[in-house]
Amino acid sequence: MLESVSCPMRHVLATGSNLGGGAEEMEASRASLEPVLARNPNRRISAKVAGNHSKILQKDFRTVAEAVREVAAAGGWPVET
Repeated sequence: MLESVSCPMRHVLATGSNLGGGAEEMEASRASLEPVLARNPNRRISAKVAGNHSKILQKDFRTVAEAVREVAAAGGWPVET
């Protein structure tokens, strides 16, 4: 379903493990995203951050905000900083 997204979409990936899985499982999950991104130019990785997914909004909120700005700019919406 996400492969057919026609609007801009950005991903912020955390490089650490997750509460529900180990580092190897998370790396496999991140690797599975690459073929999807290759097939859909509307989806891109905006950034990779150190840490885990459960703390990404707490510790990397500026990076997430920048990804939102990228989506807005790609969609032709005015962006204020």
